[in-house]
Amino acid sequence: MYKRSLKDNQGMIFSWEKKQYISMWMKNTYISLDMIWLNEKFKVICTKEDAIPFDTTPITCSQKANYVIELNAGTIKKHMIKKNKKFKLNVISEQQ
Repeated sequence: MYKRSLKDNQGMIFSWEKKQYISMWMKNTYISLDMIWLNEKFKVICTKEDAIPFDTTPITCSQKANYVIELNAGTIKKHMIKKNKKFKLNVISEQQ
């Protein structure tokens, strides 16, 4: 929330220890985002493209997940990210 920009090679990852249904929203988010839900094996199980800034409508995945990655809108299309694709994550910094 409150981000006004993201560099092309940056994003945010949210993690949960236990697999669960995860809803996100765009409250206080100034930029459009793509969202990617991953399971415990870092496999894509759901995606949402072009989430609308400031929208408080829940954005959900129909499957339980462990992670959600938020990236600039257009990233899913640009990199042809599809269900079942597996991710390798390199965390540069962690904020709490």
